[in-house]
Amino acid sequence: MKKSIIAFLPLTFLFASCSTNDTNQENRTTEDSQTADNTEVLAENLEVPWSIEKDEDTFYMTEREGTIVQLEDGDLNRQQVHLDEDVSTAAEAGLLGFVLSPDFSQTNEAFAYYTYENEEEQFNRIVRLQLSEDQWQETEVLLDQIPSGSYHQGGRLKIGPDNNLYATTGDATEPSSAQDTDSLGGKILRLSLDGTIPEDNPMENSYVYSYGHRNSQGITWSEDGQMYASEHGDDANDEVNLIEAGENYGWPEIEGEEEQEDMVAPLFTSGEDETWAPFWRYLP
Repeated sequence: MKKSIIAFLPLTFLFASCSTNDTNQENRTTEDSQTADNTEVLAENLEVPWSIEKDEDTFYMTEREGTIVQLEDGDLNRQQVHLDEDVSTAAEAGLLGFVLSPDFSQTNEAFAYYTYENEEEQFNRIVRLQLSEDQWQETEVLLDQIPSGSYHQGGRLKIGPDNNLYATTGDATEPSSAQDTDSLGGKILRLSLDGTIPEDNPMENSYVYSYGHRNSQGITWSEDGQMYASEHGDDANDEVNLIEAGENYGWPEIEGEEEQEDMVAPLFTSGEDETWAPFWRYLP
C-alpha cells in the first residue's frame, strides 16, 4: 500500500485512523478540505513508511520492507539497508523504529528496530546502523530476542531528554506477557545508547521502564519533560498514557476507563465504540 508523507502545521501530534465509519469518514473529509491549505506533500510513492527522522533539512524514513528513504532538496533517494538478519514480512513486522544518533552529523550512526525470523522463531531486535556511501550497515546489536508474534510488534524508538534510548514493544499476541516483568513484550524499554541497562532504571538489572502495554507505537515528551505514549486498544479503547517509571498500565487486566489497584488508567481513550488507531510524532 503506497502512502504519502504529509506535514501538518502547526499541529504538534500526528494521528492516523483506520475507522471505516461513514459518519467519521464524512467528518474527516470535511476537516481535510478545511486544512488542505495548511498541508504540504513532501514525498509520494512510499512503500509502507513507518518512521521519520530529520537532520537539518534532510528527512530519513524507514519503509517496512527494509529500506530507508532519504529526502533532500525535494529529491527522494531509496537507500539500501544491510542487516545481519533478513527482515520479516509477517503482519505488522519489518523495519520499524528508526532514530538518528544525537551525534549523527559526526558519526553517521542511527538506531533501528526490526523483525526477523530464524528456523524456529520470530523476534524483534534493536541495532546500531551506520551510513556510508549511501548505504546503511548494521554494526551492533543492542538488544535481541524481543518477543514477536502474528501481530503487535510495537517498534517505536525515541531518544529521551535524558539521552537514553526508549523502545515500545507489543505483547506479540500473548497478552499475559505484558504483565510479566521478566518478558520484554508489552513494555516500554529504556536503554543507554551503548545498549547497557541504565543504573537508574526502575527495575534492577532490567530494561523495563513501564509495563502492561498492549501495543504502544507512539512516544514523546512535553516541554516540561513529561513522557506520553499512545497505544492501540483491542478493537476500541485506544489510549493516551502519561508514562511514569516502573508503573503498570494494566493490559490485559484493565483497558479503557477501567480501574484496578496498582494499575494506571489512561489520560483519555477513544471510547468503547471507536478506534483512532493512533500514533504520533513530536514536531519540535
